[in-house]
Amino acid sequence: MTRWLTTRRLFVLVGIAAIAALAPFAVLAATGTFGSALDRQAAKWRTTDATTASKSWRNVSGLFRTRCTLNQVTATLSATVRGGPVRFRILIDDAAPMKPGSARFVPNGTESFSYVFVGHTGPFEANDNHGFSVQWRSPSGVPVTMINGALNLLYEQGTQACP
Repeated sequence: MTRWLTTRRLFVLVGIAAIAALAPFAVLAATGTFGSALDRQAAKWRTTDATTASKSWRNVSGLFRTRCTLNQVTATLSATVRGGPVRFRILIDDAAPMKPGSARFVPNGTESFSYVFVGHTGPFEANDNHGFSVQWRSPSGVPVTMINGALNLLYEQGTQACP
């Protein structure tokens, strides 16, 4: 019995040491950085109401930009909403969600909020033009109305196939 307890303690100590050794790698995998030589800014806004009760992601009409970008892109979304809980995200080229992922907001009456997303762009088939689309959904299915909203992009001008 004593030998079994000693062996068990050894396994526990080895397990704790392994977790302690691997923890920094898990943190590195969960974080990241981008960089860019910022030299451009572009904005788009809407001032008419839009409503969704969809539990699936949908594009917010009027909040889409195509720009010739390279490296880091910072997108700030600002909106005034009312209704149920809402999630927003921004996609690059209708595929990759910008970091850190979707933003959740639960308005109490009519409220405004702002959230910053970051992403990385590079040439695709010798072209630096990329589309940025704001999407939203109502996770509970309760209608949510955007009264107004703005998308502001900060980016480095691309060089390939740019207008």
